[in-house]
This record gives sequence, C-alpha cells and structure tokens, in this order.
Amino acid sequence: MNMWHICGFELRRILKIRTVLLNLFILPLILIFILGTALSGTIGSGEDTVIKPVRVGIIQSTEATEASVVDEALQAFLTSPAVSDMLKVRDLATEEDAVSALRQGELDFAVILPNDLQEQLVAGKGAELQWILGKDNTLNMVGQTVFTRFTDELNRQVAIAKVLGPEVVAAMASVPNTDLTEEPTYITTSSPGKAGNSYSASQYYAASMLAMFMLYSGMTTINSLFSEKDKKTLIRLQAAPVGNGIIFAGKIAGNSLLAFMQAIIIIVMTYWLYGVNWGSHPWLIILICVLITIASMTIGIIVALVSKNATSASGMMQAIIIAMTFISGGFTPIAVDLVHRISEFTVNHWALQSFLRMMLDSPVSEIMHNIVMLGVVCAVLLLIAGVIYRKVGYRYE
Repeated sequence: MNMWHICGFELRRILKIRTVLLNLFILPLILIFILGTALSGTIGSGEDTVIKPVRVGIIQSTEATEASVVDEALQAFLTSPAVSDMLKVRDLATEEDAVSALRQGELDFAVILPNDLQEQLVAGKGAELQWILGKDNTLNMVGQTVFTRFTDELNRQVAIAKVLGPEVVAAMASVPNTDLTEEPTYITTSSPGKAGNSYSASQYYAASMLAMFMLYSGMTTINSLFSEKDKKTLIRLQAAPVGNGIIFAGKIAGNSLLAFMQAIIIIVMTYWLYGVNWGSHPWLIILICVLITIASMTIGIIVALVSKNATSASGMMQAIIIAMTFISGGFTPIAVDLVHRISEFTVNHWALQSFLRMMLDSPVSEIMHNIVMLGVVCAVLLLIAGVIYRKVGYRYE
C-alpha cells in the first residue's frame, strides 16, 4: 500500500457521499446564479456604465451690467464639447428656485456663484463655488467633479496673481487662447485592464464563490482525518506496513484532487451556463486553483491538528472561511480602508483579485502580482502546518 492507493480510496469514499457532492458541486452553481442575478445592479452587467447628462442649475448675480472675466470663462467652460455632453445647464435667479427645482426633480445638481467672485480673483483670493446637492449621489459626484475642474483653473490663476501681481490675471484674460477658452478634456474615465471591459455580477460572484467553496474542501479534509480516529480505523491503517506520513499524505492528496475537480466543474459550468468569461490565461487559472487548493488543505490541517474533536474543528473552519470571504468582499464589495488592508492577509482577497484581473484582460504583470501574493500566503500556511504536524502528528491517541 502506498500514498496513491490511500488517495484513490479517499477520493472514491468522498464521492459516494451525496451531501458532499451537493455542497461542493451543485450549491456553488446555485449561489452564483442567485447572487449574480439578484445583485447585477450593484456590481454591473459587464458593460461600461453610461451616466446620463446631469441637469445643472447655475445661480449667479444679475447685478452686473456687462459680462466679467469669470462669466466669459464659465461660458467657455460650459460650451466646450466635453462638458456640454455631460451637463444640461439652466440659469436660475435665486437659491430658492434651485432648491424648488431639485425637490421637484427638474434638476440634479445646482451651483451658486458668489457675487464677488471676480473681485476675489483680482485680489488674489481663492475661488470657491457652493453646491446644492440633488437626490442622486452619482450625479452629485459628476457635478462636483466637473465644476471642481473649473475652480482649479481659476485658483491656478489666483496663484499666479499672488506671485506676479493681479495685473497678470487681467493680462491673461485678454489673451484669447487661455486654458479655459481652449477645449480640453475635463473628465477622463477608464476601466482597469483592457479598455472597454468590466466584469459582471455573475463573473464577480463566480470568482468569489469558487474561492470560497474550494476552501470548503478543507472541511472534507477535517472530517476525513477525524473520521479515521472516531471509527478507530486509523489503528488498522497504522498496523499496516506503511508510515503515518504516507497515510496522512494520501488522505490530503485525495481531498486535494477533489478540490481541483470542484474548480474545473465550477469554471466549465459557469462558462457554459452563465457565460462567465474567465479570461485568456487558462494556465494562470490552473495555477491559482492549485494555490487555493494548497491553502484549503493547509488551513484544514492546521484546524484539524489543533482541535480536540470534529465538531469544534468544523465550526472553526466554517468561521474562518466565512470571515475571510466577508472581509475580502466575496459577498459584497467593501470600500472601508481598514477592512481592505486586513483582507490582504487572506487567501480569498488575492484569489478574487487574480481572477478579476484575468476577467478584465489586465496585463500579465498585474495578474502575476496577485498570484505571487497568493503564493506567499500559501507558503506561510504551509510553514505553519508543517510546524504543527511535526509537534502533533496524525495518530490515534
């Protein structure tokens, strides 16, 4: 009897358990379908999002009899092609009119120009605009971003005035081709990876659920290791002319093959059933799945060797998997900086980022960075598992 005999027996034994087949092969596909369908509006559809033009109300003083430099600059800014495609501008007399229009849904965003904005610029003071926010946070962000570009240019001229004197501002205003009267691209949008690509909710949850359920293969490892002890069949195995290390390695190898089979089935079925695009680097996908399998087995080994019984080990493993999946954004993306930093110590984070980078056709260097970090996490887990195994071992007590 050698390691591969034990590996084959272990694999056949697990595949006969219907609940294992249901939890490892069918349940992930069901969850990917449910999450991908229900949360498609939260993650996206895999296509670039087009934001509708923002309806902006501008409140400015009507006391001036002739147009000021600021008015001319603002008009040039608003009529530039890049900005005019994003904004639908409406002039308003008072702040009350703007608030009323926002409440009635006639406007999305409003800007108040101070009456003394021209004087502030000439005096070398910074230009500031006041916002009145609407109901849609996304449209508010677009409006703020666009008009912040306008004030940034005004404040640049203010900085010049502070150094060279207010006369320079007036001289620059007389020059027809200033930065404000040109037609620059004020807003640039891009997606990571290949231009025009983004991942859909189905792709996101296919990647996150694949990582999570491959880790659940470590649960079968725990159950297998404790099953031999509880049924006292480990005594028979140890009585055979084979070392404890061979027995242990055979059981780990069997569960590892199960995890890899699980990965292949999930990837192929999500591609056929849900149209999930896993990218154009199949060998890198295989490498990531191998690393997740190593992480799954090592976590299972650590938990099994430090626990007293199967119940406590299964509960601990369950808690670890759920916690890592949550903080890595596996259930829903989390934008909290602290949580994001903590997630960088988890298997799920680097596995998920590796899959997403491939789905976005990112450069291989970006993909390899995440894979290398996943490998570092696996190496640490292997080291910890090796130290614990040397101290505890796998034997009947």
